[in-house]
Amino acid sequence: LLRSDLEVPEYVQCGGLEGVNAWLGTAGTVTPLHCDTPDNLLTQVVGFKYVRLYNRKQTPFLYIGKAKGMSKTDLSAQGNISPVEIEDPDHEKYPLFKKAEYEEAILGPGDCLYIPSKHWHYVRSLSPSFSVNFWF
Repeated sequence: LLRSDLEVPEYVQCGGLEGVNAWLGTAGTVTPLHCDTPDNLLTQVVGFKYVRLYNRKQTPFLYIGKAKGMSKTDLSAQGNISPVEIEDPDHEKYPLFKKAEYEEAILGPGDCLYIPSKHWHYVRSLSPSFSVNFWF
């Protein structure tokens, strides 16, 4: 139903579209630090989002699958989510996280952000928000 209202950008179709997701949330909604296998074009339709990006070279500092006392099912069956609270990290529990370098952006209506395959990203809605992402 909603899919017919979306136009897939031409540059996403170069490698074949793998999926389209719609994200609707309130202010303060958080998507924890994670990575996706496909390339991702995150498009902001309504509202604003804070996005923090970590290059895949930063993986050793992000504690993926290294949380003490935590089973794989506690965070993700795929093992692609960091247990670190990105905006308020516990540096005693995760000391290497201090070394992780990142880029950040605020997306507003009409903005698009390309997130390369397996690059880590954290997202927090700054207002009620609607986004669409294209995996390719």
